[in-house]
Amino acid sequence: MVVLAGMSTIADVVALADRHEQVSISPRVLEAVRHAYAQAADISTRFPTYGRTTGVGANRSTPVPPDDRDYGMRLLRSHAADAGDPLDDRTVRAMLAVRLAQLCIPGAGLDPEILGGLERMLNDNALPELLHYASIGTGDLAALAGTALTLVGERPATAPLPAMAPWGPDSALPFMSSSALTVGRSCLAASELTLLERASSVIYLLSFLALKGNPSAFSAAAARAAAAPQVESVADRLRSLFAGAGAPDHIPARIQDPYGLRVYPVAQASAVASLDSLVGQLERTLNTAQENPLFDIESDEVVHHGAFYQAALSLELDGTTLALALTAPITHSRIRMLNDPETNGRNAFLAVSEDGSSGLMMVEYVAAGAIAEIRAAAQPASVGTLVLSRGMEEDATFASQSALQLERSVAAYRVLLCCELVGAVRLLRQQGRHDGFTGVAGAALALAADLPWNDDDRDLRGDLAAAQPLLDDMGRLVPDCARVF
Repeated sequence: MVVLAGMSTIADVVALADRHEQVSISPRVLEAVRHAYAQAADISTRFPTYGRTTGVGANRSTPVPPDDRDYGMRLLRSHAADAGDPLDDRTVRAMLAVRLAQLCIPGAGLDPEILGGLERMLNDNALPELLHYASIGTGDLAALAGTALTLVGERPATAPLPAMAPWGPDSALPFMSSSALTVGRSCLAASELTLLERASSVIYLLSFLALKGNPSAFSAAAARAAAAPQVESVADRLRSLFAGAGAPDHIPARIQDPYGLRVYPVAQASAVASLDSLVGQLERTLNTAQENPLFDIESDEVVHHGAFYQAALSLELDGTTLALALTAPITHSRIRMLNDPETNGRNAFLAVSEDGSSGLMMVEYVAAGAIAEIRAAAQPASVGTLVLSRGMEEDATFASQSALQLERSVAAYRVLLCCELVGAVRLLRQQGRHDGFTGVAGAALALAADLPWNDDDRDLRGDLAAAQPLLDDMGRLVPDCARVF
């Protein structure tokens, strides 16, 4: 059971998105939200309050009569417009988990019954249908408005869900005032990338052993000389993995290796540093009340602000995608080495014979296609801008697009790692060394034992598909995997 008590983690979001846990809300949190609801109602009688006593956007100066009972529902209906393909259930659950966690930080001033509605949605898997297009990075308005309409029974849920009473203006805008969908998607991508990043070190180790790399590349002295964040931690990890592999007779084949082996600690450290920074920003966003307007309960006032503007998150997402674009070609360099007779000591493309067989030639092409996708996704979304709502919102961070681009990049990175894994395992098998290692290397090769053994020219789609589910398990072999998640 995930008990939300005001300080949530990415791991909580992922567990709820994957339906590994049910959720409940701490009684202390519920009491604080009830208190904030009552105080916000009082504050709104004393001060003009955006979205409660006025319209929104370009209508901000238009007063809403106090007896307009339907304004809240009109606001939700008018903001629920989206389009495109439906989002998958896992993504929707991640959004619901994020919004529920955020609302456990009093500040929105909305009806506490809404927290119970979100709790039921998650626990009963009674989800709203949300479509792809709507968000621009200053709030996932359409997705959250559609969720509200589902909670009140105006839109169907995917399972039976008791309908709430219609919402008033005290709850409509506060509920929508969040980037919960963007944050939820980003949490899922960061969680997946955390395991893939660690799996990359395991696969690098297998390639390193197969290609007889020079360990000086990840020596302590080399790491210090890089003078860059996280290089020493990546090098420490590699030294530990290599020492545990049980290869005392390892003799480097070269004085100085190609970049694929030699600069991995530096290039991969950029991905680690960017990912760590993204995780920090996500968890800050997950545990902060950002609604506009925000009710400052201690000061007894309403605050109109722009803290919902997700500039920092957009930059962190773009930075992580750019870091993957930087390190991906280094992975392709190792794939080329695995296929090259000058470095693998075998046939070209690790083919079974020298009769023109293609071996793993096309796996290299698949890897190149994955890198092309990563590079395309690395165009920073945060440099874009649009003016909306009659000039009232004169810029958008497009953090939502940054999240989508990271998702694309992570999916392509998974394919790229599969390509390297298939090649490294084939070379170690051809060398007769597939069962000669201990530690993480030995465990990884045991996980890969079910990969096809037939080296004849054939359809390799199945090999790459079989490698995909192994990556997360390989990531879990790295001892520091639990450090973040």
